[in-house]
Amino acid sequence: MRESQEDGDYEVGYGKPPKSTRWKPGQSGNPKGRPKKTKDFDKLIDRELSETVRITDGGESKVVTKRELIIKRLINEALKGDKAALKLTLNFMKADLSVEGFEPDAADHAALLELLGNARTEDEHDATDGKEESDGKS
Repeated sequence: MRESQEDGDYEVGYGKPPKSTRWKPGQSGNPKGRPKKTKDFDKLIDRELSETVRITDGGESKVVTKRELIIKRLINEALKGDKAALKLTLNFMKADLSVEGFEPDAADHAALLELLGNARTEDEHDATDGKEESDGKS
């Protein structure tokens, strides 16, 4: 080690930069500051559509979100015959008709077989009742 380090005079080292390069009191390390964050368009739209408004519907006052109000007006315009609103509504209705896949398990299969078995016995019972009635009437 150096002689000055042992004496404790030495100011430069790990965590101790030279005095000439240290920040002056009141001086910022980032004078321009952090750049302003650009607002995300989707977040702005979502925030605006989530705000509530007061409307009068059927004579009573309600508080709904702007999102709900737009949908309500779209459907009302479609009902009045507005072709653009009707097209949007119908496209949504078509897209909404999708059905999720279904895989029956063993319990579902057994219940179906039981149901089909009961239906067959009822059909057979109805068929024999019809023959007995026709036999009795002749």
